[in-house]
Amino acid sequence: MTKEELEQTTEEVIDCDLGEKYLQADYIMIRKLFSTFHLFSDRLKELLSIYDETLEFYPIFLCDNQHMQSVVYWKCVCPALDCIAEGKYKGIEAVVLEGEKIKERFLFRVAFEKQEYFVFDRVLTENILRKGYMGISFQRVKYFI
Repeated sequence: MTKEELEQTTEEVIDCDLGEKYLQADYIMIRKLFSTFHLFSDRLKELLSIYDETLEFYPIFLCDNQHMQSVVYWKCVCPALDCIAEGKYKGIEAVVLEGEKIKERFLFRVAFEKQEYFVFDRVLTENILRKGYMGISFQRVKYFI
């Protein structure tokens, strides 16, 4: 997909080859020229919508005409918060977040060293791990109130 296709806020149909047997990840992160795009499977999108009604999702349909298959992913538009506490950090695992700026958000984005990360609340993370979604890895971060 091109950056222009990913920036659209309407549904997109992308022709692709899913293969005869494909494994569908529940989360896909795509980086294109200083932009990061986050795609979620249908079942993960449903869970995230329960935790945060303000998230915006736009469908991207992957269509494999040769194998007569299609899959829907949802591009998520999620607010970015400026909540990283002042300090010199060597990596994302050392970052400290300011709890008062987060308030009661279960999911948000942060920018750190020219990269973008999704931050999930512990309750949401435990729910995702319990349900066995594929393609997601978590890194613990610290926060203070």
